[in-house]
Amino acid sequence: MSTRAPLLAIIIVLAFFAGLTGVRLAYTLAYALLLLLLVAAAWSWRLARRVEIRRESPRGAHMVGEAFTERFTVRNRSMLSLPYCEVRDLTRLPGYAPGRACSLNPGGGVTWTTRGTFTRRGKFAFGPLEVRLGDPFGLFPRTLRFRETGSVTVYPAIHAVDAALGPAWLGGSLSDLQRGRALDVPPDISSVREYSPDDGLARIHWLSTARAGRLISRLYETPQSVDLLVLLDLCAGIHHGEAPDSTLEYAVSLAASICHTALSRGQAVGLVANDRAGTAIGPGRGEGQRLRLLEFLAVAQDTGRQPIAGTIGRHGRGWRGQGGLIVITSDRDPSWVEALVEAGARGRRHLAVFIEPTTFGAPGPALRVAAAWRLALDWWVIRRGDALSVPRHRRAAGL
Repeated sequence: MSTRAPLLAIIIVLAFFAGLTGVRLAYTLAYALLLLLLVAAAWSWRLARRVEIRRESPRGAHMVGEAFTERFTVRNRSMLSLPYCEVRDLTRLPGYAPGRACSLNPGGGVTWTTRGTFTRRGKFAFGPLEVRLGDPFGLFPRTLRFRETGSVTVYPAIHAVDAALGPAWLGGSLSDLQRGRALDVPPDISSVREYSPDDGLARIHWLSTARAGRLISRLYETPQSVDLLVLLDLCAGIHHGEAPDSTLEYAVSLAASICHTALSRGQAVGLVANDRAGTAIGPGRGEGQRLRLLEFLAVAQDTGRQPIAGTIGRHGRGWRGQGGLIVITSDRDPSWVEALVEAGARGRRHLAVFIEPTTFGAPGPALRVAAAWRLALDWWVIRRGDALSVPRHRRAAGL
């Protein structure tokens, strides 16, 4: 309206002056400007109904750090020229702005491709799109909105953590592996997976290979495989830093990495979190379990009200004798350490994955790991900037 107001004022003044004086030029100018106003309004109205926007967006599930592409097409289906068209994307993907400005001839179109990277986990929708266009005189600008075209789920980044965890947490105790007990037990075929260059010929499942038309490997499971229960601390107030460099993002990524690695080894994995909903995913194996865990971890937030120590106490007792516990936390209150020590069973050490919050800007002193705690538990202390992927001598199956 601001661009039309001066023109309307001029038309009114000219009409008033022409009525008083009868000057033909004043009438002519008034009618010409009024006609210009009507033409501009009709032009803008027609363009708004004949502009076509097409967007080809990624769908399904992706992972933090994964690149993606989008393809946009804008077409002018009218017989009028489109002097300016500004496409603005309202997608809430951090750091992604695929908008563009263009002008189109009658019946013309323009296509462009944008590239981005998923930098945050969560569920995201592509769109809506906001398009600003108007007539050649800029008197009647219009804003059109096109609905969302699809959504994606972005899983947390998965790192190679099998070397950091060690054999005791990935398919049998270290003493059993050293003494060869795991080799004395005939393995069972639990499932199949895509062939890896590290697999030997004896591992190929020829029936599945013939059916799929590509190499498929067997996935073995032995009775010594250690079932794992991951306890993720999502209590509000203990996490520090801003995503992606925050203790919460580190914790979620580590939980996803540990679960993925253990499941690819044929272990049964469960996950418990002390978020507001008290999430508990029972132990399971296979691709279905992996997707259940990743779907939760993609949207997990620190909304809990109860400290992780209580969660360890409740679930640790019920898990005793079934396998190992892995606690992932940045809580400096030592009560959770004592609860994890008490949850231990004879011959079984649990794992404490501690993300040091002081390196993420948290005030106060760092947690001091006492010698007695090191004797009772396995520890993995993570600081800001640490590489979560640890170099491995051999590639783990499925990673």
